[in-house]
Amino acid sequence: MNDVHIKLSKFTGSIYRCTQSYANEMLKQFGVTSGSYPYLLTLYNNGGINQNQISRELDIDKAMSAREIKKLIKLGYVTKEMDQEDARAYKLYLTESGRSLIPEISLAMNRWNDTITRCLDDEEKKELVRMLDIVLQDAKRCRYEHKSDA
Repeated sequence: MNDVHIKLSKFTGSIYRCTQSYANEMLKQFGVTSGSYPYLLTLYNNGGINQNQISRELDIDKAMSAREIKKLIKLGYVTKEMDQEDARAYKLYLTESGRSLIPEISLAMNRWNDTITRCLDDEEKKELVRMLDIVLQDAKRCRYEHKSDA
């Protein structure tokens, strides 16, 4: 493996861990973790989706989603209602308490993103996001191809 490949893996992993640490610290006052807040944001933008849909949206396995959703329900941030079209499924919604967290979460994560990109100008930030999106799409494609080969 050449130096670029090693650095890419190291940098993406380190950025991920730093982001998780920051999110955990900023959100602990609400009982929410870095693993929980993406569910809240997804439900804010897609209220009424079911657990399988949220797992697909976040690209997270169903068991992990079930644990996080259960935790968010217990905290009073999410509620579930039986799906009238499919009695086996439940639609998920943010409660008023859950909705009230969205500005706090957005502010914290925007502050983080501004902090870690403060040395980049606007064009560089756009280019970084564009390139990371390409890498992410290829990573997802390769992961799914690998799973189908197994």
